[in-house]
Amino acid sequence: MSRALDEIERRIAALREQGRDRELEPLLRRAIRLACREYGEVHPAHATLLNDLGGLYRTTGRYPESEACFVRARDILAATVGADTPGYATCLNNLAGLYRLTGQHAGSEQLFLEASAIYARTLGERDFLYASNLNNLALLYQDMGRHDEAIRLQEQAMEIVRSISGECTATYATSLCNLAATCMAKGDLAAAEPLLDRALAILRATTTADDVRYVAALSAMASLHCRRARYAEAAALYGQVLETCAQRWGTDHPAYASALASLGVVHAASGRRAEAERCCREALAIRRRVLGEAHPSTQDAQAALAALRATTVPDAPAAR
Repeated sequence: MSRALDEIERRIAALREQGRDRELEPLLRRAIRLACREYGEVHPAHATLLNDLGGLYRTTGRYPESEACFVRARDILAATVGADTPGYATCLNNLAGLYRLTGQHAGSEQLFLEASAIYARTLGERDFLYASNLNNLALLYQDMGRHDEAIRLQEQAMEIVRSISGECTATYATSLCNLAATCMAKGDLAAAEPLLDRALAILRATTTADDVRYVAALSAMASLHCRRARYAEAAALYGQVLETCAQRWGTDHPAYASALASLGVVHAASGRRAEAERCCREALAIRRRVLGEAHPSTQDAQAALAALRATTVPDAPAAR
């Protein structure tokens, strides 16, 4: 890899860590131009960067452009390293994830299953990539309401992770969180809570307080507390998440906005409408600045604020 391309990729990694996704596109496009000049357009390095750009477009809600990048990356890998390779399977996995987001469930399922078959043939069924793909397929089934199938896949993935790295690892804790999320989606809060308790205990022992996996597990437990009407416990955990997000990424970051929006839900559920609206307004403002007006998360935040205002009692002071 050339020195210029290597430097661009370091800058890309730094911007991702800081959550500055809107600044990534010109750098990725420059990296793609350099890679094509150095290696040619039909080369795995070009495909890797196209996958990165497609992932950025997916994150920022530019789904047609994301699909074009993923499809082109898939075709390049098919022509260079072959279709029966882990890299090609990862392209399918990326495209399947996009189709899941856009509600194309049948196409998403087909691609996830194809990727699973390739991973199984090339890496075996005791591999992290195979387990990760099972988890992704489970998320699709969760969206489709096929909770029992999702749980079966997540339990299978969790057993694979346990056999590779043991139970006292952050990866295993993440598997517990995934299973807990499906139990919550199914309405089985009693089953979800001990899974999250165990995941948090593992993450406290194996990661730092600002690790994204620990923050995600705290958020999941806060959501569970909210659904069980334990509003004080939920608010306390979301407060912890907000503090961690502010320290790690600053207050102008999508993760901070997400935690604010969730805290707003807790305040609304507990009857604290003024605090709820303040959180929702601030979350919307951050998403507008960082993600843009057209991003799905921004639109969700706008809809949530409108819904909150629509249910606010008439004599409550209306903030603008």
